[in-house]
Amino acid sequence: MRRARALAVGIDLLVPAAIADAVALVLTVCVRLLAPDRFALAIWIWAAAAAVALAVFLLRDARGGRARRWLALEVRDGAGRLPGLRGSVRRNLPLLVPVWNVFEAWPVLRDGQAVRPADRRRAFRVVPCD
Repeated sequence: MRRARALAVGIDLLVPAAIADAVALVLTVCVRLLAPDRFALAIWIWAAAAAVALAVFLLRDARGGRARRWLALEVRDGAGRLPGLRGSVRRNLPLLVPVWNVFEAWPVLRDGQAVRPADRRRAFRVVPCD
């Protein structure tokens, strides 16, 4: 379970970032070729790509996410529901803060069944899905 949860975070970080970077790279090349005098527009393209990748990461648990489909893991609250938009953001935001993310991930790295501190306060659990 520990390996699956670590892999789920990696997948949820890399997939949106890779897609956003690929799209931003293509758009940057198009801007460079079609309007070389407007190359400063590339900064806004990369900023938008970063914002989209960040939003996708924060909302990864709202409706099950890639981990549910690929690794058969999902996050459920105490009543057995998915966390929703707000719950997903509140659950994943600590993973973006340096040092706090280590504090959040440490229990999971020690024991794959452990609950992260942010999850404990909100009664979220990572469970295998059916």
